[in-house]
Amino acid sequence: MFKIDDKEHDETKLSDKGKFVFEQLKLLGQKKNSLAADLNNIEILVNHYSSVLKEELPKEEKEKKEQKIDNK
Repeated sequence: MFKIDDKEHDETKLSDKGKFVFEQLKLLGQKKNSLAADLNNIEILVNHYSSVLKEELPKEEKEKKEQKIDNK
């Protein structure tokens, strides 16, 4: 069963074309969820590596950066 426009439908009663389209939509939904999870993981890694890189900056550059933050 699936819902479109607040109405329940039985996918087994669809035409062959309807069944194909229904399966494609299911696959696309799964891919969308997978991509959203990948994007979330990428954002976490970007933040992590940015933090690590900031820690690896030469001391002089870190002090300038901290001064800019303090002056805001």
